[in-house]
Amino acid sequence: MKTPNLKNRVLPAGSGPRRQRGFNLLEVMVALLVLSLGLLGLAALQTVGLKANHESYERTQATLLIYEILDRMRANPQGVVGGNYDLLGAPPSYTNCAISACTPQELANYDVGTWMESLQAAGMLANSTATIETNRGPGGALVRIDVFWQESGGTKRQRLEAQLIVM
Repeated sequence: MKTPNLKNRVLPAGSGPRRQRGFNLLEVMVALLVLSLGLLGLAALQTVGLKANHESYERTQATLLIYEILDRMRANPQGVVGGNYDLLGAPPSYTNCAISACTPQELANYDVGTWMESLQAAGMLANSTATIETNRGPGGALVRIDVFWQESGGTKRQRLEAQLIVM
C-alpha cells in the first residue's frame, strides 16, 4: 500500500495548525497593566511604611523625654512632694543649677525649664506641649505627665501619658 504524499496536499482555509508569530498588542497591554498596578502597589506600601516609621520615631522621642523628666523627679523628691514640678502653662524661668547649688524648688524649675526646651527643640516633636500635675496625699505624691504633639501631616494630635508615685 502506498502512503499518501501530505507535502503537496492543500488544506482548506481555517483548518489545520496555525503558527504563532509573537505577541499580539492586547497581550502586551495586559502585561503592562498588571506590571504598572504592581508597581503602584509597591509605591503605596513604601509610603505607608515610611509614615508608620516616622510615627514610631515621634512616639519614641516622647517616651524618652518623659523618662528624662521622671528621672529628674526621682532625683529631687522634695521638689515633687512640694508641687514644684507642676506645669500647666508656660515653663518657669530658672537659674542654671548645673553650675551652682540650688534649693529643691530651684532645681525643679531648672529641670522643667530645660526639659521643655528639649521638648520644643526643632525636629523633636511638631507643635509639642506638656502638662505635669502633682496630686499630693498623706502617702506621698502622684505625678501625671502628658506630652502632646501634632502628628506629621497635621491630621491628628497624639498624646502620651506617664505616672510616678513619690513617697
